[in-house]
Parts: sequence; C-alpha cells; structure tokens
Amino acid sequence: MSDDKQTPQGFASNGILYGITRRALSVLEWAYNLSLSDPRVPEPVSELPEITEIRDHALPRTDISDHLLPLFLEAMAVHPQLIVELGVRTGESTFSLERVATLCGSTLVSVDIDDCARVSTCKNRTFVKSDDIAFARKFPDWCAERGIRPEIDVLFIDTSHLYDHTVQEIKSWFPFLSQNSKVFFHDTNQRRVYYRQDKSMGIGWNSDRGVIRALQEYLGVTFDENVSFTNTWKGWIVRHNALCSGFTILERLNLTSPNTRRGGSNRSSSRDNDFNTVDMVQECAESRP
Repeated sequence: MSDDKQTPQGFASNGILYGITRRALSVLEWAYNLSLSDPRVPEPVSELPEITEIRDHALPRTDISDHLLPLFLEAMAVHPQLIVELGVRTGESTFSLERVATLCGSTLVSVDIDDCARVSTCKNRTFVKSDDIAFARKFPDWCAERGIRPEIDVLFIDTSHLYDHTVQEIKSWFPFLSQNSKVFFHDTNQRRVYYRQDKSMGIGWNSDRGVIRALQEYLGVTFDENVSFTNTWKGWIVRHNALCSGFTILERLNLTSPNTRRGGSNRSSSRDNDFNTVDMVQECAESRP
C-alpha cells in the first residue's frame, strides 16, 4: 500500500483544521479501543509456521490487519507462479505475499511510486519503483527480459484509492490475468471511521468510494459495500468483507477442465481450489527445499 498524498475528502482542506480533526479522531479511537475487552484468544498452533507468523504480525491493529491471513490463504490456494503487488508502503501485504512466494516458488513483483525495496528480503521478490500504470505498459517487455510469462495468478491492488486511477489499473492490469487468477482489492469500504472483526475502531479517510466505484463499474453492478457478501458477476466469484476498510476478492469462475489451462497444465481450476485450500497449503509446505 502506497502513501496517500491527497487531503482526504470529508475533512477540512485547511491544514491546521485538518490536523486538529485528525488528532481529535485519534483520541476518540484510543479511548474507544481502550474501553474494549480484548476478545482475541490464543489460536491453536498451526502445522504451517507461516500462519503463526502472520497471526503474530497482524496483532497490532491496522487498516489491513484483519485481511493478512485471508490474503495468504486465498493466494496459496491458487499455487501461483506470478504474484503482482501494486502498492507496498510499509510492507503489510508484502509480509503475507512473500510467504506465498517462498512456499510456492512464485515470482513476486512489488510496485510502488516510493522506494519500498527494503521492506522485504525475500529472494523471490523484485521491487519496481514506478507508477503502476506506466509499468503496466512496459510489463510484457520487462517479463520477457527476465524469462517470466506475463500471466498473473495473484494480483493485489492497494494504491491511491482514487476512482480514476483504479479504473486505469483495472484496464491496464486485468489483461495480464491468468485463467486461474485471483484479484485482491483493499479499501473497498473506505471511510473516516471503520471497525475491525474484534470490534475495535480505526481512523481512515473518505476517498469518495473511489475503489469500490471503479470495481462496480467494471462488474456492471451496484451493491452495498457496508455489508459483507459473496456473489457472482461477469465470470467472477466476488467475496467482499466490509470490515477493516473493506477487502474484496475476485476469483475466476473457471468451469473449464484443468487440463485446458496453460497448454495442458495439471494445476487445479479455481473452482477446485476454492474447496481445497488446506490441501494446497500442505502441498506447498511439503514442496519447500
């Protein structure tokens, strides 16, 4: 996720008033969360150490902490060859995706307009400092120079959160999606005050529904992003979590035989993977050198 340089809509544009408003909301957030009893209980020890690592990493509350483990598990279910992460910032999503790349032997390409190369030391990761729309135009040549097939199995999008930019990201990056792909959008329910699974409060900003508007336009539907749901549109299974700034997953509704994918590959279709996440996690874990 990349740093936002915009003044959030819904707040005063005056810098002093904006600062006062943010500080007041931060105090409210602190007081509210302090009043909560911590409902989190110790989880059973996982056979996969990466799951424990992600759970521990997600304990500090952020606007994406609820989604780090689902991101890992959903991406693992694809057993991806190529992962593209648009938006890095402090590396929260990278923490989950680099573990997928390590377990599955995937190539992870992280893109951000700021220098985020040092947030990860994963040997399977390449960082590209660039505007993601500009990089999309170079992506086929960039892949060819490195012997990578420009077919993205996992695409994660968490950049400017602006409507026009998100529309361009969908137009620029979706043509590279593989037949078995999943796409992850963060901040699909972005608002000044949001809540997490544990009932705690977080302070965000109002992007005028930038991400979700672009996604609705692409899918050709309207829906209430304040409510979690699962549905199918335009050849995608769409799963939306309304909590923690919103997290929406698009998974190919792939009804074709697995053998038709990538010239006879035996990798499972996305429909099969949806019911065999645990098996895929174990398969990836056992394949580690």
